Amino acid sequence: MPVEHPPADARREAMRAGLLLGWLSVAAVLVELALGMPVRHETAVVALALAAAIGNGAMPFVPWGRLLPERYSGAGTLLDLWAGALLVFVGALVVLAGAEARFDLLLFLVLPFIAVTHEGRRLAAWLAATAIVFAAAMALAPAPLDAGEIALHAVLLIASATLALALARATRRTAEAAARAAAAAELEQALLAESHHRIKNSLQTVADLLLLGRPEDASGGEAFDATAARIRSIAAVHHLLAGERGGTVAADELLRTVVAASASPREEVVVVSDELRLHSAQAQQLGVIANELVANALRHGGPPIAVVLASAGGGEVVLEVRDGGRAGAVSAGADAASRGGSAAGGNGAGAGGADGRRAPSATAAPTGLGLTLVRQIAEAGLGGSFALDARDDGSTIAVLRFNVADHAHPDR
Repeated sequence: MPVEHPPADARREAMRAGLLLGWLSVAAVLVELALGMPVRHETAVVALALAAAIGNGAMPFVPWGRLLPERYSGAGTLLDLWAGALLVFVGALVVLAGAEARFDLLLFLVLPFIAVTHEGRRLAAWLAATAIVFAAAMALAPAPLDAGEIALHAVLLIASATLALALARATRRTAEAAARAAAAAELEQALLAESHHRIKNSLQTVADLLLLGRPEDASGGEAFDATAARIRSIAAVHHLLAGERGGTVAADELLRTVVAASASPREEVVVVSDELRLHSAQAQQLGVIANELVANALRHGGPPIAVVLASAGGGEVVLEVRDGGRAGAVSAGADAASRGGSAAGGNGAGAGGADGRRAPSATAAPTGLGLTLVRQIAEAGLGGSFALDARDDGSTIAVLRFNVADHAHPDR
């Protein structure tokens, strides 16, 4: 995210305020004329006000977007011309209309504009120019004011200049602090993205090294494959976090990435997800759980396998991994043991209801390492719950529930 130069931002806002200042000044002149205030050379004053209105109306067509970032070239020249035009306008009004019209009070509007749009020596020069214009106008204007009122106006102008300088300084400090904070946040995001990228590369290397020592026998090799898959699922989450520069992760993209790492192209796995954003810790934990459940469904179930993530309202999110069951009937006892669930009659649940479902095995402790890991992450990591819903046809639905808003747990 590019960070604009703070003086350019402040000046751009000042230009908008300057346009408003110009219209207010013209309006003040016209209102005073309409009210019949004592004004000398009324025709010349009206012509001067109209000329100022035309000039002010032309200012929006100046290409400020290209000129303002140039600190001391075109933008500085235009700002000087605008400040000079304002001072000439006020000085000419006082001389033409007479001091008793008190148009010198318009300098109270001009001073804040000068204080915000100029800095350093230029600011000092324009403040001195304002003082000179005020003194010259008071000296040359017909129907002069008495010395006491002139002194009062001078004191008020000095106070106005002091207040304008203080406000301009505070505005610049705020803009510079905001720019520094934005730059620091951008750097932090870049460093975080780089760290996620490095972690992803390291995890992939670990998984590859692990598989180099994979034993040839089926039982030992399966454990190595499962461990490498877990590592790759975490690496996939870090890959997504690196792309998001350390921010939140889209849940659908996370699940599709994990499924792609867990299942081969010939295995039928469907992913359906609501549009949800997950914080980094939640994304890592959900990635591990999804990997375990998909791998378990591929190992013990049959196609089609569906991974569904849906919002249940109130911040609650439900992840379901469903398999189609084995081809043909699978003994309930063997199937439940392989899933970490319970067989018919094994936990006293009975034979199920009219829809052919058994009671969810929410209280049954899973015996497999993968499902034990899932339950621990679900409860201790995500602060949610996990259950297996085994059906009589051999299919199983694994259900994870957690609250997506419950992410501020650094100890998990």
